Amino acid sequence: MAGNAYDALIFDLDGTLWDAAEASTYGWNLALAELGVATRVTVHGIRSVSGYPFPRCVEILLPDLYPASKALIEALDRAERTGIETLGGSLYPGVAGGLPRLAAAYGLFVVSNCPAWYLSEFIRLSGLGGHLSGYDCHGLSGTGKAEMLAGLHAGYGLTRAVYVGDTQGDREAAESAGMDFVFARYGFGSVDDAALSFGSFSELVEHFLDGRSSLAGGGRTTAQR
Repeated sequence: MAGNAYDALIFDLDGTLWDAAEASTYGWNLALAELGVATRVTVHGIRSVSGYPFPRCVEILLPDLYPASKALIEALDRAERTGIETLGGSLYPGVAGGLPRLAAAYGLFVVSNCPAWYLSEFIRLSGLGGHLSGYDCHGLSGTGKAEMLAGLHAGYGLTRAVYVGDTQGDREAAESAGMDFVFARYGFGSVDDAALSFGSFSELVEHFLDGRSSLAGGGRTTAQR
């Protein structure tokens, strides 16, 4: 870690480490069909709400059913879990090989607004749990990302961590927690004028392993596709 400005990298999950939108879409539509609801969601729709807590996703994607009943939310959650367990998600190129390399130089963490079971399924299906120093999600703590980031920073005695995500909400959470932000440009969302962004996970890995990990004192740095 000599020469590195950061002691930890904290990653968002959906749109940053993997894409499980097809499995989630399958699960949601399975539940809607079983409930006799004509509305269906799309993969694009699921991706568009990435980063929001589950109840907010339901509110955005199913406005005609708002306010959503407890039975609806539970049915969607249960069926989405079936979808994830059946179809899984796809790690972005470079994650499977890159995360273990990063773990040799940094503490690695995950912070997501997902349910607790969803994070557990990611860890199980990806096989990458052994490379993580810790994690938190909305389903575990019941708090927002800014609070989760601050909690990990304090709980693990981190000196300086950076949050890697793919949405403006991720950026705002990092700023609220007093952290630098790195934009995963290959993910679902968009961020205006990010100080550091990458078009692939592999580019991110090489940057941080090269020891060029400080955002301080420099201008805009962008790894192009």
